[in-house]
Amino acid sequence: MKIATSTGDFSYYVETVPEKVSLFGDTKFKYINLEQTGSTPFFFSENDEDTKRFADECAEAAAKAGVSYVVSHAPCLHFAHPEALTDRENAKYRTHDSFDRETFLRYNKMFYGDLLPTAEKLGIMLMTENWDNDDTFCSTAKDLCDLMDAVNHPLLCACWDTAHGNIAKEARRIGQYENIRTLGGRLKGLHISDNFGDVHHHSWPFAGIINFDAIMQGLADVKYDGYFTFEASYTLLHHKNIPYHRQSFMHEGKEITRLLDPSIRLKQKAVDLLYDIGEYILQSYDAFEE
Repeated sequence: MKIATSTGDFSYYVETVPEKVSLFGDTKFKYINLEQTGSTPFFFSENDEDTKRFADECAEAAAKAGVSYVVSHAPCLHFAHPEALTDRENAKYRTHDSFDRETFLRYNKMFYGDLLPTAEKLGIMLMTENWDNDDTFCSTAKDLCDLMDAVNHPLLCACWDTAHGNIAKEARRIGQYENIRTLGGRLKGLHISDNFGDVHHHSWPFAGIINFDAIMQGLADVKYDGYFTFEASYTLLHHKNIPYHRQSFMHEGKEITRLLDPSIRLKQKAVDLLYDIGEYILQSYDAFEE
C-alpha cells in the first residue's frame, strides 16, 4: 500500500487549499487527499469559471509541491442538490419529522443517483464511509453494504473510517477486523486515525486505543490494494482544532500568543512523523509501497 494524507493536516495554519497543498512540498508525503470540507464556496457557485479556477489553482499547487491527488473528500455540505439547502420544502428532498432507515436508503438512492452519471462520464469511483454514531443508520460495515446494495452501482464503493468505527457503539462492538472483513472487495478507501472512543479526535496511530493489528489483518484478509490514507490532522494541535480549544493567555491586558500554536515548520515535522508511523505499520505487515 502507498501512504496518503489529507490537506486537512494544515488546516488553520493557512487559509486556502492550494496553500495547504504547497506545504507538503517540504514533507515526505507524495499522495494527497484533497479535502474540500469547508474549503471553498466555489463548489456552490453556478459559475463554471469559479470551479475551473479552483481546480487550476489546486493542480498548480500540487505540481509545485511534487504531490499527486489520489482521492478527494466531499465538501462538508454533503448534498447533491444545493438549492435544497435553503429550500426546506424542496419537492425532491423534503424535510421529514421522522427519519427512519427506509427514508435514509431512499434519500441516498436519490443522492447517488444524481452523482453517478457524472462519475460514469469521468471514470471516477464514489465512496461512502461509516459515520460516528448509530443514529445515522450508517455506522457499521453491514450498514454500508445495505446502502451499496440499495444503490446497486459498481462505481459506489466503501471507505472505512477507523475513528468512526471506534466511536459508534455498534461498530466498536463488532470490531475493526470484522467490519473490514464484511466489506471485503467493496472496500476501496481508508480514513486512518486514532482516538479514545469518546469523541471524534483525528489523532495519529498509537495516540489512542485502536488496535492496528486488527485493522491490518483485516486489510490483508480482504486483499485491500488501495491507499493507506491518513485523516489524522491532530498530530500537533492548532488552538482552533475541535472539540477542545487551547485558550490564549492574557497578561497585563494584552493577549500573549507566542506559543499558542506550534509553528508551521514544527507541524511539517509532525506530518513527517505521521508518514513514518504509516511506514512502520505497513512494513510490519509487508505491505509498504513507495
